[in-house]
Amino acid sequence: MAFALFGALLAGSIFYYLFSRITWGQVVDVWHRIDARLVALFVICMLTHQWIRTWRYRIVLQSMGQTTGWGRLFLVVLVRGICVDILPARTGELAYIYMLRTRLGVELGAATASFALVFLFDILALAPLLLVAILLVGAGAGGEISIGMVAAVAVGLLVLSALFIWNLPLLLRVGFGISRRVLSKGTRFRRWCSRLLASMHRQVHQAQRQGVYVQVFMQSLAVRFLKYAGFYALLLAMVLPQGYAMTQWPFHKVFLGLVSAEMAASLPVSGIMGFGAYQGAWTLVFTLLGFPVAMAQITSISHHLLTQVYGYLLGLSSLLALWALRPVERA
Repeated sequence: MAFALFGALLAGSIFYYLFSRITWGQVVDVWHRIDARLVALFVICMLTHQWIRTWRYRIVLQSMGQTTGWGRLFLVVLVRGICVDILPARTGELAYIYMLRTRLGVELGAATASFALVFLFDILALAPLLLVAILLVGAGAGGEISIGMVAAVAVGLLVLSALFIWNLPLLLRVGFGISRRVLSKGTRFRRWCSRLLASMHRQVHQAQRQGVYVQVFMQSLAVRFLKYAGFYALLLAMVLPQGYAMTQWPFHKVFLGLVSAEMAASLPVSGIMGFGAYQGAWTLVFTLLGFPVAMAQITSISHHLLTQVYGYLLGLSSLLALWALRPVERA
């Protein structure tokens, strides 16, 4: 409740600040003059990104001995997307586990283990992209952003995520031992935790033996790149008709701004649908990177709203389609 209240106050303060400097008319004008061809490129990039994300989940699940249909798994991935957008601190990721278990009949341990592995690979894939963007931005970034600090964050993500991936079976064994010592003997919750952790350990160890990690990492890089390429295309669709040149909005700088906004939206205080923290981080980082202040403020709203509407329409239609299908029953 405290996080929700703080998130609401934060969102209110940021929107009050933004709309004391821009108007809804400016936001609507950006939408009215948007480049339809670049919007189509955005949709193509996003659908391809979701297709590769589905392929990646399927590879991981197959390495754990779990088979799923392409169509159903693709719908689950699209529903997961809308849940991540709506709920704060990425708690919507849990919808993937729930849908796999209840609609596709995947074993809970495999569903949870595949989620954990893919989540870690997502973080691992982000790090090298951040490092490349930092190198392209160059030292100082106009004297406003500490490149060394951002590089340290990227290297930290790279090292920690790699260590977690490699040592995940060990961490699960440690978690199993802690649950046996801390939780009361004979309780259902203790038995449930022990079974889940043991199952996850078995599934992760099996995936590691199957040798799919290199393929999953390459798919994770593609997922990350296509997502931000789509967001970049949508941003260009908004700013180019306003008289700006593409060279004024280079991809590597925009990428840093997009990542910063998404990280802010993942915080527990970001609020519902990430509104507030997302706009604040977007405006701050884009301004520090040297982009026009007014367009940074306008696009922080116009870009986020369009991506949210796109995700909600796709996610809700996928949810309806998924619930219309008979759940998969397994022995």
